[in-house]
Amino acid sequence: MDGENGGTEKMIARMYCQANAKSALERGPGWGNSGSMAHDGFAPSNLTGSLLIAHPSLTDPNFRRTILFLSHHTVEDGAVGLVLNRPLRKTLGEIAASKVPFALQQAETFYGGPVAMDQVTVANLQWQDDPSSVVFHSYTGLEEIEIGNGWLPSLRVFLGYAGWTAGQLEGEIEQKAWIVMKPTRDLIEMATPDDAWRTIMRASSPSLKLLSEAPDHPEWN
Repeated sequence: MDGENGGTEKMIARMYCQANAKSALERGPGWGNSGSMAHDGFAPSNLTGSLLIAHPSLTDPNFRRTILFLSHHTVEDGAVGLVLNRPLRKTLGEIAASKVPFALQQAETFYGGPVAMDQVTVANLQWQDDPSSVVFHSYTGLEEIEIGNGWLPSLRVFLGYAGWTAGQLEGEIEQKAWIVMKPTRDLIEMATPDDAWRTIMRASSPSLKLLSEAPDHPEWN
């Protein structure tokens, strides 16, 4: 997990400056019945469109108890993602009023990740049922943004992003820092982001449920 621009900067520019990038993830080999990726040493070469769920043992404050959408992943390039469940409790107009188009003044902002926290990404994540997939569009910056018809209800604004160099994410998955999941409508639309991570843990397995209910500070036990 990169906390600085590092080697992902060129990939970010290439990935995010292209609007109308569609990401659709189909269930394939390695997926369990629950929609989570089996931990059997198999690391898919392309997880674009997947969700990363932080394992309860992941204590890095940048990613603890987070749910990320992977907007790009290849073995050669590494990976880019956005945190879905950390609202910042501020509108975009409150953060950058002079630069924000009127249609986005009241858009809620989210922590996207620890890289380039001054970078604004406006993303549209829409769930479609047939086939079950996520349609993803994004713009970086606000100068040339073009909002498509029907986007406003599902627009999200992120400050920063998460980035991994080639092989880094695969290593973290091998170490079980992340649970890889197929996206669902509930997780993409995420009506209650504050509770989403615990909800996933409670539904995953008894052991994950138990770990997720541990207090933030062990001395409180």
